[in-house]
Amino acid sequence: MAKILVVDDSSLARHLASAPLEEAGHQVLGVEPASLFDVLASAYEFRPDLIITDYQMPNCNGLSLVRAIREDPSLGRIPIMVLTAHRDNELMERLLTLGIDGILFKGKGMQELVDRVGEIIGV
Repeated sequence: MAKILVVDDSSLARHLASAPLEEAGHQVLGVEPASLFDVLASAYEFRPDLIITDYQMPNCNGLSLVRAIREDPSLGRIPIMVLTAHRDNELMERLLTLGIDGILFKGKGMQELVDRVGEIIGV
């Protein structure tokens, strides 16, 4: 299956996203975003097929992370899904403009996360 990088400052949120994806057969690496540099280094090392990131994180804003990935020649083509509690239409438009591949609001069922991941990576 796919290699998926899950970026969230909450260990519980990382676990809640990772567990159903691992159960579905994916290899998942959860990363606590100490800094933008740390997340990018993890992406370089892990070489994910998909990156799932939270939007609001204290040390690494989701918008900055998406922008940095999209501008990086080695990482720029990796699909990105934003998993967020924010339902701000302006924010969603900015993320879509940067080229994210999906948005899922926290609180949705984990099967919906697995299904959306499957749609994005073509599994």
